[in-house]
Amino acid sequence: MSEGCPVCRSPSCNCGDNCRCTEEFCCSNATSLLQSLDKKKSPKRTEGCCSKKPAASSVDEKGERQGDPLAPPPLQVKGGYSPLAAVHKIADLNLEGMTCGGCSGTIQTALQTLSGIREVRISLEDHSAIVEWEEPPLNLLQIADTIESVGFHVKTIRERVQEEVPVVKETPVQKATCDDLQKVTLAISGMTCSMCSQAITRAVDELEGVDSVVVALSTDSAMIKFHPERITMNQIQEAIEDIGYDVENVEIDSPQERRGSSGDGGAEPTETVEERWQRLAKRQTRKVKQRRRAFFWSFAGAFPILFFSMILPHFVSLGFLEKEINIAGRSFFLEGFVFWLLATPVQFLSGWDFYRMAFMNLRIGTAGMDVLVALGTTASYGYACWGLWKNDHESTHFFETSATLICFILAGKWMQTSAVRRTSEALTELMKLQSPTAIKVTPGKMAPHPGRFNPLEDHYREETVPINQIHEGDLVKIIRGSSIPVDGRIAFGEMCVDESCVTGESMSVLKTVASDVLGGTICVETSQEGSGAVFVEVTGVGADTALSQIIELVQDAQTRSVPIQSFADSVSSVFVPSVCFISLLTYMAWYALCMSGVVPASWYEDLHEGPATFSLTFGIACLVISCPCALGLATPTAVMVGSGTGARLGVLMKGGEALEVASKVDTIVFDKTGTLTKGQPCVSDFHQFDPNLDSKNLLWMLGSLEKNSEHPLAQAVVSYAEEELGTTYLAEKPFVQPKMFKALTGRGASGVLNECHVAVGNRPFASESGIEIHDDIEYYMQILEREGKTAVLVSVNGTVCLVMGIADRLKSDATASVAFLRDNMKMDVWMVTGDNRNTARAIARQLGLPENRVISEALPAAKVQKVRSLQAQDRIVAMVGDGINDSPALAESDVGISLGSGAKIATEASDMVLVRGNVADVCTALHLSHTIFRRIQLNLLFSLLYNCFGIPIAAGMFYPLVQRRLPPMLAGLAMALSSVSVVLSSLTLRFYRPPSVTRRPSSVTAWAREMERRGRSAEGNELRENLLVNDHLARSDFTETTAIVNNRSSNGNAQDNIV
Repeated sequence: MSEGCPVCRSPSCNCGDNCRCTEEFCCSNATSLLQSLDKKKSPKRTEGCCSKKPAASSVDEKGERQGDPLAPPPLQVKGGYSPLAAVHKIADLNLEGMTCGGCSGTIQTALQTLSGIREVRISLEDHSAIVEWEEPPLNLLQIADTIESVGFHVKTIRERVQEEVPVVKETPVQKATCDDLQKVTLAISGMTCSMCSQAITRAVDELEGVDSVVVALSTDSAMIKFHPERITMNQIQEAIEDIGYDVENVEIDSPQERRGSSGDGGAEPTETVEERWQRLAKRQTRKVKQRRRAFFWSFAGAFPILFFSMILPHFVSLGFLEKEINIAGRSFFLEGFVFWLLATPVQFLSGWDFYRMAFMNLRIGTAGMDVLVALGTTASYGYACWGLWKNDHESTHFFETSATLICFILAGKWMQTSAVRRTSEALTELMKLQSPTAIKVTPGKMAPHPGRFNPLEDHYREETVPINQIHEGDLVKIIRGSSIPVDGRIAFGEMCVDESCVTGESMSVLKTVASDVLGGTICVETSQEGSGAVFVEVTGVGADTALSQIIELVQDAQTRSVPIQSFADSVSSVFVPSVCFISLLTYMAWYALCMSGVVPASWYEDLHEGPATFSLTFGIACLVISCPCALGLATPTAVMVGSGTGARLGVLMKGGEALEVASKVDTIVFDKTGTLTKGQPCVSDFHQFDPNLDSKNLLWMLGSLEKNSEHPLAQAVVSYAEEELGTTYLAEKPFVQPKMFKALTGRGASGVLNECHVAVGNRPFASESGIEIHDDIEYYMQILEREGKTAVLVSVNGTVCLVMGIADRLKSDATASVAFLRDNMKMDVWMVTGDNRNTARAIARQLGLPENRVISEALPAAKVQKVRSLQAQDRIVAMVGDGINDSPALAESDVGISLGSGAKIATEASDMVLVRGNVADVCTALHLSHTIFRRIQLNLLFSLLYNCFGIPIAAGMFYPLVQRRLPPMLAGLAMALSSVSVVLSSLTLRFYRPPSVTRRPSSVTAWAREMERRGRSAEGNELRENLLVNDHLARSDFTETTAIVNNRSSNGNAQDNIV
């Protein structure tokens, strides 16, 4: 630009085609801008840049503005219309002078009033701001001046241009459409009971722009969804801090945040679930230490008072404490003065949090346990101070009451916090499973091409790296006894894996090549081949691992409230005002009865008290024994421990509502394929009709022939042949390519092997190939088909010599699980399947289901309709499935239960996920839901009964009968222990054991084996008749999958049928 910038006329301006200069400001001169900000003056021009003096804003004859230092560059209008060719810009500003959330809120509010601002993110911890804006109409100078104008200093600026985008003014409708909901998770400190969570919920929910707020007392967190265009995060944070709570951490999860994290914008990575939970564990540990420290400080003041007033007088005379001392011309009892010195620090230092939270709560119209403690201890302390001033020796003993009360309550809070921390131990243990490092393997210099690299044989390099440096597709080394750091697939080697920590499977599982492994599981044994190590190809890291998803799912469930919690919250909202009224009424009633003579004077004179002291003791005890915390902790602690226990057993619950509804389920509907069955065909029956043929050679020919087919039935035959022949036999005689191979889709295949013509197929294939089917073979095929299996013929040189039955294998625990649900849990069990009637009938017999509880040939819509029809009968329906076609029914049911091995969409549509995919886990999930909900009910019942009986006892209702009263300090201890008792009650869920689902013995004997034992005689015919007549008693480990070709005749009925 030899002639200089045409706008600012600076020969040194090098902004080029991206020029955004004005006549009064050079856009490339960042140095002069910072210098001007430091001097709090308008920017000065450097030599040769913007040399023209500023002129008053005017409009020349061309219609262009002249002399405005903040004016945008002139618009060039083509064709009568053009949107503003604005530039989307981002700047990182280092600020000085911020000290609190109010400071950051002031800056954010000031910037958002500027036209052109897109987003402002301020970090109080880093004293920095990230500002996004459109230029024009806004430039960096205006932004910096705005910050300076509200009293803060801009130290450094780093600007970058993201992209040039046309900006068209949004209409209100467009703006509302673009206004994405933003979700944040806040870590909040200072919550002690349900009234605290209610106070935060009310304060945030009243803010304009907040869509929803969920506060979890058990995890000290809040999940808030809000409209960022209508309210800022700083405003939400200020609202929480204004009512006395501290926001320790803010985690943003929004579409904008996710886009930012994936680009080059320099956004900070989102906190992982592991990091979030580790932060929670550290916060809980810190809270325990704070509670413990507060208790010991209060104990240091309260114990001497108790020692001098209640313990030492029983051993020595303390007459010297009854002496009077003179202070500033006024006499005081020495004992009362010493007690005042000891009690005052306890009252106002150790008890400061009670006063602070009580004030904050009352400010917004709520009242919790802090109000009760503050009122009770202040009444005791104030009455004791009045007695000290009046030289009333008897009244000064209330110093003992106030100090001991605070000490006992702090002890209870310490125990409560310690117990609550243990409720998260299940997830903490899951967190510890994640290995922080991994052994990354790369080919060595002498290794062959990566596509042929085998670390069991070739040279390789290994390096221990942090887990965040491992990516999908990398190869990692697993050694015996180590934790598998990532999700992956075994590429080389074999190992036994202990998956109990993730899936709850107690036995170690053998993993071979191509087997999937889960991160966090333990390698307990490896093969001795090569170095004895196993090499795994990475398929998932970080948040994509199964372990991370399990943790996130459980944590999300723990933050969702159970519907029954609304009952506890409604009671808590009126609890404190009611208790305060009852306490005041108790004091007034006792005092009136004492003064009127209804209460004998001996009652309080024997205690060396006056009517006021006697009455006040009942009022204070009534005030401090009441405990809304027990009500607030009853539900969340049980949900937290129960969901953690479920995760340990491989049962993931997605929320408290699902848990409560699952505890009331009375009807359960099963999908068949993949749920009750394994979803893969296999050879269930193998009957050879020609005993002269060598069975191993026959299997070898079948495997060689079917190896060329990709049909599911062919793969089942190959797998069966490989399993029966074994690796040793196949190593000596591997499968070969048949000659004259021919395959007919859906019917069969044929070829020549060892000079023999071998054919495998169904009836149509046999008919087309001219293969004759004798009566005994036909009869055997019909028997197999009645059992829901697919009959496959095998002929050698045109003669049928073998019939195989192929079916989907029923899961080993399916029959026993269905029986347990029906007999033990008294549930109405249904099965809905898309398979034909014969298959459905066979499965029903194996599972012991009556025919009127089975729906066959059901499309996804029919499954939904069946769920709705059951719900119309006032039933609570649970649907169990695993496939995409099950997701509509899962979503429609009251409780959707999906198997973790199923499709992802089915998992997303469900309320519970069974990680292992076992049918028995359905029993565990429903039984655990019953157990957790019963524990919640028990906790709530205990809390209500405690207050219903504790308040009358503390108020002295039974004093006329027993002549004993509850001292306020013991009432406070009882209040603290009630919360601890509720938490300990919830912790008993950690010892939950799943029900024993007894496996029923199979009652089916293969017909072919009986024929071999008895021969083809009349006795054999009688056996066949008995098998057909008593077919409903049959049990089998095999069934049919929808992937199997139906070779049997069809009646043409395609609609849903009840078998």
